[in-house]
Amino acid sequence: MAATSDLGVLLRFYASKQKSPFILYSAFIDYVKRYAAKNVEEQPELVPYLGDPTAQVEKTLEPLIQSKQIAIIDTNPAKKVIFVTGYFNSTFAERYKEIKNNATVPFPTIQDMPKQTPNEVLIKSEYTEIIFDLLKNQKPDDKNLYAIIVPMNLPSIIFPGNVPVSILVTASLEKMQHMLEKDEYHDYYLKKLRISNPGKEISVKNFFSQFVKSPEEALQSLKNSADCFYFWGQLCYFIKQDYEKVKDFTQEDVNVLQAVAISEIVTSFYKNESAKNLQQENALKSVQSHMKQPPYFFTMDGILKFTDAKGVPLQGQYKDEALKEFLQKETTDAMANELPNLLVFKTASGARYFIYKEKVFPLVVRMCNELHDTINDALTREWYEVLLNYDKKKEMVDDKAFNERLEHEVEKLSPVLYALLNATFLSVLNIEMARANKGGGSNLFLGDNLLPYSHLLMLNRQTLLANAKILLPFWYTIPFFSWLIGLFNKKPQKKKSKGGPSDVHEALEEAEEKPAASHKSESRKDTLIHAAKKVESNLVPEGSSIERELNSYKKQWNRMLTKQAYLNLTEDVNSLIRDYMRKVLRTISGKSFTIDRIQDLAETLCKTPNMQKITDQDSLYVYVQLYMVYLVKNL
Repeated sequence: MAATSDLGVLLRFYASKQKSPFILYSAFIDYVKRYAAKNVEEQPELVPYLGDPTAQVEKTLEPLIQSKQIAIIDTNPAKKVIFVTGYFNSTFAERYKEIKNNATVPFPTIQDMPKQTPNEVLIKSEYTEIIFDLLKNQKPDDKNLYAIIVPMNLPSIIFPGNVPVSILVTASLEKMQHMLEKDEYHDYYLKKLRISNPGKEISVKNFFSQFVKSPEEALQSLKNSADCFYFWGQLCYFIKQDYEKVKDFTQEDVNVLQAVAISEIVTSFYKNESAKNLQQENALKSVQSHMKQPPYFFTMDGILKFTDAKGVPLQGQYKDEALKEFLQKETTDAMANELPNLLVFKTASGARYFIYKEKVFPLVVRMCNELHDTINDALTREWYEVLLNYDKKKEMVDDKAFNERLEHEVEKLSPVLYALLNATFLSVLNIEMARANKGGGSNLFLGDNLLPYSHLLMLNRQTLLANAKILLPFWYTIPFFSWLIGLFNKKPQKKKSKGGPSDVHEALEEAEEKPAASHKSESRKDTLIHAAKKVESNLVPEGSSIERELNSYKKQWNRMLTKQAYLNLTEDVNSLIRDYMRKVLRTISGKSFTIDRIQDLAETLCKTPNMQKITDQDSLYVYVQLYMVYLVKNL
């Protein structure tokens, strides 16, 4: 053994050398003194044990007593003995090796320990707890010695911590198998299982035959098969039921019943784990389903807020590692010459989004359509103001400057759309979609090049300029008269600020600005408005506004063809939401006005008969949430 300053290691070594777990305290003191003198050069930490090491040894042994690695028997200095728990870890580990080779070898029990063994050195626990803990998270060590308490007043099983729990499980299965191999037991228990499971005779026979033939394969099936749990439970119950009639147990009977107890709890453990795995699998499928629904792009924080059909957060139904593994697999696994199913992109602010590749082009088209009206109205207004002052801008007469201006506005108004249009995967995705004849990419690309922003947004420079001119007074259309007035009335050009000309977003805000009624606000109302703004930040994507999102989702669920029918349906839905919110606002407080509360209210309203008539329930559900927040925000 290499030199060491660990007294726990020295105690186990000395006990094995003496072939006894009982070590005379004074003899160990002398041994430590001699050991320190011999190995101090190699281990300087042994210096405190030179001379008289008694005080230092007592100090070092205290934590070993607390951790049940040793126990002190008899405090009389002359008779003081150290009981070394680790001695039995080695002894009983050898016993489990014998059991592995011969199923008839009994489990070591508490009766196999010396009578003088202190009770405090054993970690005693019910089999239902200790087997669960060991199966869940065992860290093999040679310090702990477990006493597994089993039912029916059977002797407790001694299990050393340095033996993997899988050996105990396999040994239990092999002991049961050894019994069931005997003809009288084999046919008897097979018949009982068949009678108890009418219509499942073949499944019962397959289960029983597999177990008797190979316990290890049976254990593997136990981890994966739902029917297997039921059959295992029945088999264990039948065996225990028969043995309850026996008054005096033989060693073989004890062996079998101990094995049944362990097998029963192992079945329960894997049944529980299977249920958790199934729940996790379903939760991750729900995550995937959510990510394929509007708005199609999500941050990690957004993914963690997903809920199931009952409104329960999905995050608690899967492990964080499982979600990371799922996202890692979705973003990396791909067939040859293809992109992975899940793509990742970042906005200028650094926000990281996930989006499924089949949703990229539909989302880009939808967001471009949304921006069309916004930019069209704002540029028309801005250019009208410029022309009214007898001025002009470069983008009004030059196509390249016009496209640069549009790109600038897209970057400001919709960072997500801008990030997608500039993502490195977009051109590759276009080629992949075209090769698969799935369509979608050809509308955004001309050859290998992305279409200009004017084509993507369906905005024409000449049309915008013409619309702006139509708004001008009639004399602006008379060339000479217009020039003459402009000569005298043209305002001096203002010095541009560092921020540049007013952007489309500012023009849009100015156009939509409404006079607010001036009255004293109540504290409850202010709290609600503040809460609504907080919820809005969770519902509205970066760079967008609640009005734009409302307009976008309205176009998705409202598919009326005629303008009047479209307006009527929108007003009907809005009226339902307003009426519902009037009732809610009587009782709701700012503290309870949260994203979860809004989702519950929206779900309840969407389940009403009138709302159920609308086909696109997903888009309607998001719209209702947004409109509720919009109403409260503008109280």
